[in-house]
Amino acid sequence: MDKFDQAIVLAESARFDEAKEIFEEMLLEDPKNAEVLYNLGMCFTNLGHPDKAIAVLNKSIEYNPKYSNSLVALGYAYVRKGDNANAKKLFLQALGLDPQNSYATRNLGGLYGKDGDIQKSLDYLEKAYKVNSNDVNTVYGLAYDYLQLKDYQKADRYFRKVLEMDAPTEISELAKTGLREIATIQLKSHGLRMDAVMYMLSALRLFDKESQSNTREITFQIAMLGRSGFDINNPEKKYTLHNLPGVFTGLQLVSYMYVGFKQIAPEQNIGVDLSKEYEEALKLFNKKAIEVISKPLQGFLYFMQEPGPPSSSLRRKFSLNELQIC
Repeated sequence: MDKFDQAIVLAESARFDEAKEIFEEMLLEDPKNAEVLYNLGMCFTNLGHPDKAIAVLNKSIEYNPKYSNSLVALGYAYVRKGDNANAKKLFLQALGLDPQNSYATRNLGGLYGKDGDIQKSLDYLEKAYKVNSNDVNTVYGLAYDYLQLKDYQKADRYFRKVLEMDAPTEISELAKTGLREIATIQLKSHGLRMDAVMYMLSALRLFDKESQSNTREITFQIAMLGRSGFDINNPEKKYTLHNLPGVFTGLQLVSYMYVGFKQIAPEQNIGVDLSKEYEEALKLFNKKAIEVISKPLQGFLYFMQEPGPPSSSLRRKFSLNELQIC
């Protein structure tokens, strides 16, 4: 492996300091090597030195003015400086040289998105996606724009595509947050969800019979399963758990998880607001418990008032442990 390839491998592994040293050594031998200057500039940008990057990238463009990626890299250095106006000009220049440069198109979409011009941002990102559908930043940008435009179906599709890709952790977490936001919006679009209430009532009954450790295990398993997002609006989509028999819908598992965290970590925010549904489920659960308890008690008290000789049944003590709360 020659020096250049070695430096590229280091840069791709985010070892920019080491890559920078090799590129600088190579420039001593060939100061006008535009490709080396371009990659050195990228290293400076990623190391947080945009001014150094701008100086080096301008030289790269001077020696190879037709290389559109150098203009994109220079534009990105200006973005890191906070100079979005110059960045836009450079991205547009790059597109003038190469209309198919998806990085220039994607970055323009990102800048217009930051400016709040979502429709223009979307136009550029869709063009970038047609050229390169495997760029995770483009896919996330599309998901974000569609979310802002309240096209939840497309936003959901692109957020899920991000999670299927080899995305950086930060972008993956943003995609998960986007999916939770969509789920919350759609969940609340028709007011109180009685299906969620009934799922929560079932969870309350289940966890009432389980130990706290089992409740924790079931809850955490659901949370782990849901890291990629549950499809809570599709009852045909089913999920299974290792420690709980049966098949479950996404909404059912979210409801179980909500109840579980309420019992083991009440302060935990799971990202979906089911507080009203939980309150209603608690009312039903407590009402059922009272009914089951009160009916045998009333019968027992009435029986004790009946005249007649004492018997073993009359002396039998009432035990709450014998009640089956269903």
